[in-house]
Amino acid sequence: MANNTVTLYISDTSIRLMVTRGRRITKLAEVPLDTNLGDINTQDKEAELVSKIKLLFKSNKIAARKIILGLSGLHCLTRPVILPELPRAMLSEAITREAKRVLPVPLEQLYISWQIISVSEAKIQAFMVAVPRQLADMLVRVLNKAGYKPYLMDIKPLALARLSREANALIVDVQPKEFDIVIMVSGIPQPIRTVAFPEESLSLKEKISIIKEDIKRTLQFHNSNNPENHIQSNAMMLVSGELAEEPELYEALAFELGFKTALLSSPLKCQKQIDPSHHLVNVGLALKEIIREAGPLLPNFNTLPEPYQPRPVSINRILAIPASAVAVGLIVVLAMTIQNAEASIETVQNQLNSSKFLLEKKQAQKKELTESVVALEQKIAGTETARKNFTAALGTFIKNGDIMDNDLQASVDSVVNDLALGNINHSGTQVSLSGKSASEQEVLKYVRKLDATDRFSEITINNITRVETSAEEGISDNSSMTFSLNIKLKDIVK
Repeated sequence: MANNTVTLYISDTSIRLMVTRGRRITKLAEVPLDTNLGDINTQDKEAELVSKIKLLFKSNKIAARKIILGLSGLHCLTRPVILPELPRAMLSEAITREAKRVLPVPLEQLYISWQIISVSEAKIQAFMVAVPRQLADMLVRVLNKAGYKPYLMDIKPLALARLSREANALIVDVQPKEFDIVIMVSGIPQPIRTVAFPEESLSLKEKISIIKEDIKRTLQFHNSNNPENHIQSNAMMLVSGELAEEPELYEALAFELGFKTALLSSPLKCQKQIDPSHHLVNVGLALKEIIREAGPLLPNFNTLPEPYQPRPVSINRILAIPASAVAVGLIVVLAMTIQNAEASIETVQNQLNSSKFLLEKKQAQKKELTESVVALEQKIAGTETARKNFTAALGTFIKNGDIMDNDLQASVDSVVNDLALGNINHSGTQVSLSGKSASEQEVLKYVRKLDATDRFSEITINNITRVETSAEEGISDNSSMTFSLNIKLKDIVK
């Protein structure tokens, strides 16, 4: 008979509990929280959270102690990562370096978890999740005080993405204090956005306006950075949370964005009186164990920080009892051998001759092993040379990436009022960009600011053309100038 699986999702507003047995949901429960997780910073506040968790389990008569833990994505970071093909021993170091380069928070404040998604064309595709150390330590400490031990953990956006039956989809979840946007392409979440609303008192229509603009920016960012891997405009938009209760609103939003739409739903069975729509994160957490019911999401790894993961059973403990039995047996055999030796010198002599034969055989084996060791040492030397080459290539990759990042950052940071950039292309030796402005003066101001960064050797204005436009495009007048620039770089990417 299948065992119970207990999932616990803790957000800034509530604690949601779900128990499953096999593929069937048997129990759902929820208790509200009065304090944001980030504000639980004293022993008294931790004690209050411990009491709420204990009461939730006790009132629902749940005796299980091992749980799967879910966290909001609001405080977490995710990144898909592309690396050159490296030896397995170097992957951890390469992931750490890439995390240090792309994540906006010092690594000392984060727990980093990652998984290799695919290896092809001399490239490794990985996915990483970063969880704040302070938050993770506090929650594990609280759960341990309550008498519960997490053995798996995941963040809310990945748990929701695991419910999608589509490998390419836009997932939108709206909660009272925050919303999540997940763009999934070929089973891999690309941008994941978890954004807090500026005010809790906003109406759903006001929230929709904020969500729509954020989706547009996120789609534009993804498509501009992945020109060969766009999400198609007729893909499915999957909805959950508060927005799921307003079909007219989410259908209008999907139509405006060019998506088909449907509700995110649970693949697990349950009784009619149980409604899992408010516990979809818990369902996604349970699917970490029920893999056959999960969708095509590729990342599925344990984001519980390594210090808190269950330790594997030591092989020494497993072999302790058999080894003791073998030792006793050897003692008995040895005693019998001694008795036989005392009884018959001839038998001992035969054993000595046999031992001599075995010794000669071992010496021959030792010679073969020595030759094997020499061959392995030669392979190790070749591997070390390859490692140095890969390390040098990785260093060049990082250096060139930093140069390009700085060039593009300077181009964006120099933008002046009434000027908007459209396209930016970095070729390694020069930057080509285009955009719109209210007049020629803004273009000239922008060129002067670019020149003042001292990163570029030459800036050429290719063209400035006046066009008719509308106020919705961000330019204050009804006419604007289109322009394009060609910028030669001082630091050439090699």
